[in-house]
Amino acid sequence: MPPKTVNAVVLLGWMDRSEAISFLQTRCFFEEPLSDGEASSLWTRYKARVDALPEREVAPSRRLPIPAKHETTIKEFLSRYRSPETIDVINIEPSDLLSYQLYLITDQADLHALDGADWVRKCLQMERPASQLQWCNERGLIKVRLPHAEHMFGLRPDGTFRIQQMGNCVSVCQIERRIILKAGYHRSFAFLRDRMNDPDARDISLLVVLTKSLPPQLCADFPSQSLRAAVLGSRPPLLLDFCNADLAMSVMLRKKRFEMHIQANLVAVDEEDEEM
Repeated sequence: MPPKTVNAVVLLGWMDRSEAISFLQTRCFFEEPLSDGEASSLWTRYKARVDALPEREVAPSRRLPIPAKHETTIKEFLSRYRSPETIDVINIEPSDLLSYQLYLITDQADLHALDGADWVRKCLQMERPASQLQWCNERGLIKVRLPHAEHMFGLRPDGTFRIQQMGNCVSVCQIERRIILKAGYHRSFAFLRDRMNDPDARDISLLVVLTKSLPPQLCADFPSQSLRAAVLGSRPPLLLDFCNADLAMSVMLRKKRFEMHIQANLVAVDEEDEEM
């Protein structure tokens, strides 16, 4: 029986050869599984297209004036979520954004485009609807099924542990004066695609949260530096490239579900005098 799949696009030409082959063979579904040679041939084709691009002069993303009609929403957002990680809310041209994520699920982006929600409220979403999480205990291993991946296991101020959803805003960060789309890829892609298809679109720019930290994959001490090198290179991947059929390959991804696995061990340790 074939696996469940979702429609997606991947910027294959910005991956390393080994990463691209693994992605095509393990993450994607084809009626006939790809051999190493077939996967390598696909990667070579897209890599050549990337290499043939003119060098991209990457300037800091254009920051546009904040529309007066959105000032109240931004003030409300910052009053609730201002933190050392949150620097500001900025208004930008989305086609300027660099992309460190090299694939996205178009089925998920379609959901954002269809619901008709206000893009500002969508990008600066204040609340995420809570859902009842299903869980089971398998020989001391607690498995909790999550509705999506953006969850963390954290300690609350009252001393209780809780699985909680992470921030639900579109966010960006800076790396060597380049602005990277950090989170909110499906919403940003849906917005950009809708704007391209509607010359009279009401919203033409994107309100995003400027954050302090980089994704781990872009840090200088991350074990693999290939993605950081691509983002800082002369032909970095852009969010806009997902809209280019010559650069973005359409694929069917094997559909995944997300679980959090929790295991606790009681350990006896030597008691020592505490420093006062």
